[in-house]
Amino acid sequence: MTLLIEFLSLFAIVVGAIVLVMLLTGLFFEIMNARHPERRIQKDRVNTRKWQELRQAPVSILTLTTCFVSGLFAQQQGWTIAPLELSWWSGPLMLLASVVLYDAWFYWVHRLLHRKPFYRFHALHHKSVAPTVWSNHHESFVEALLNQAYYALVVFVLPIPWQMLVLQKLYDQVSGMLGHAGYEHFASPAGRAPWPLASTVFHDQHHGTFRFNFGHTFSFWDRWMGTLHPRYDETLKTFEAADAAAPSQPQMGSERH
Repeated sequence: MTLLIEFLSLFAIVVGAIVLVMLLTGLFFEIMNARHPERRIQKDRVNTRKWQELRQAPVSILTLTTCFVSGLFAQQQGWTIAPLELSWWSGPLMLLASVVLYDAWFYWVHRLLHRKPFYRFHALHHKSVAPTVWSNHHESFVEALLNQAYYALVVFVLPIPWQMLVLQKLYDQVSGMLGHAGYEHFASPAGRAPWPLASTVFHDQHHGTFRFNFGHTFSFWDRWMGTLHPRYDETLKTFEAADAAAPSQPQMGSERH
């Protein structure tokens, strides 16, 4: 009974944190998108059902919380391999290793979900052809379980400190919403060749075409497996050029009176 109470207490805390981060991140991008309509990626498509997508959010959030809390709780109880003591080197190293591992997990699960026998579990998510920041949790129970099961399993194979696992989940939540934002606000050369990072354009092209860009944080799996959108680097570069051409904001104190 004590273990159950501890698990449920941790579960409630994580649900509250996820909902809070989701709302704050969503509000941030709603404001950014309204201020910069020129940065919309799919200019010929408008998602008119974005608020309806939130109806599925409880299923997604409860599923991911169950997976995440299961891994975290198992580690706290000593049922997993012992995590490294948190230090200046172990924390960043384990976080990086876990992000890279999760990207591989996400890529291959995502490819699997696009196979005919499994696509029925992914079809709900792809109703958002032009995604919005709220599309991140518009997914079926099975899809959420397959994507998030990583967090229940990684603690059995990687000695990651719990603090880094929490930090990764926070990053996963924010970056997932960023990828669905529908507007490219942070175009950078780091998001295209020869660098491996992905971008909002990266995942937006996946929703627009269904056939390319299956990764999460990085693009290297798509580059290696030949599933990168053929105009990804070029498209991202156009947003960089648009940002460079935009007039700079006046500096404080530089206005003439």
